[in-house]
Amino acid sequence: MSDRSIRPELLAVRPSSTPVESEYCPDVVAVLVTHNPAPKTLLPALESVARQVSAIVVVDNASEHSPLNWIDHASRQFQAEVEVLVQEDNLGLAAGYNVGLDKARSRGAVFVLLLDQDSELEFGTVAKLRAAHLDLAQRGVMAAAVGPRYRDASDASLSQFVRAGCFRFKRVDCGENGGTVEADFLISSGSLLPMAAIETIGKMDEGLYIDHVDTEWCFRARSLGFGIFGVCDAIMRHALGERRVAIWFLRWRRVPVHSPFRYYYIVRNSILLRRRSYMPKRWRRADLSRLFQMLFFFGLLTPNRLANLHMMWFGLRDGMNGVEGKLTRLRALGNS
Repeated sequence: MSDRSIRPELLAVRPSSTPVESEYCPDVVAVLVTHNPAPKTLLPALESVARQVSAIVVVDNASEHSPLNWIDHASRQFQAEVEVLVQEDNLGLAAGYNVGLDKARSRGAVFVLLLDQDSELEFGTVAKLRAAHLDLAQRGVMAAAVGPRYRDASDASLSQFVRAGCFRFKRVDCGENGGTVEADFLISSGSLLPMAAIETIGKMDEGLYIDHVDTEWCFRARSLGFGIFGVCDAIMRHALGERRVAIWFLRWRRVPVHSPFRYYYIVRNSILLRRRSYMPKRWRRADLSRLFQMLFFFGLLTPNRLANLHMMWFGLRDGMNGVEGKLTRLRALGNS
């Protein structure tokens, strides 16, 4: 746990004189990390946020075909300034966000909005998130992050926020009145973070590379006395997983499916996080249950089950050995 003290001024953030009713938030900079993005998904993501923030920082993680030219062409019509930072190597999601956070700080951002390349915000979402943070601050609540619900791109279902129970993750019902609900963690995309909180909590853990980056940061924040909150009437469109498949287990279920390499990071990083003192026991139990479910569904029932099992095994070995960072092809071959 960090020994950095929490600054009292975080209790009463006053970002700017912009009224909370305005959809445009001049004190917010969006940070969007890309890797081999498709124009048909990235451009709508940029368009959805361009009228809501002062600037968009795109951190491109060494895409095979740099999106710089077509982003530059499309962004001429945007209200927000768009800056593209092209990286020479695929740094991973955590490091990509950190590059963007540094740039947002240099631009004088009071809040940072994190985004994935396939997430689209409803108009007014940023203002709702900002207003929720201001309301929490006025009530003396230190919020490290506030985030929206997401509408799944595949079936239009609306997500709920999550807390860890004794042996499973529980959904937090927003109810009919909306408002804010406390959660244990949020997905990074769509989350609004006050820069002052980042200064105390620290940036994203680059050793995790991609999966559980948001989970780790949120629990680190909670260990320092901050809260994590979902904003029920803030909505974005988001694709969870690369696709969904129908699986029969007592009933038909449509579950999100990733490429096999992602299961390496999910398993490895779950093991790595168990070494962090601030990860609560209830999360450890709930996550262990989730790992067994993932092993059953994706290791036994899906078409890529052998490749999935292969990568889960690599993840287990590397997690037990404390290996962090990017999975290189050489290391994968060495484990086989």
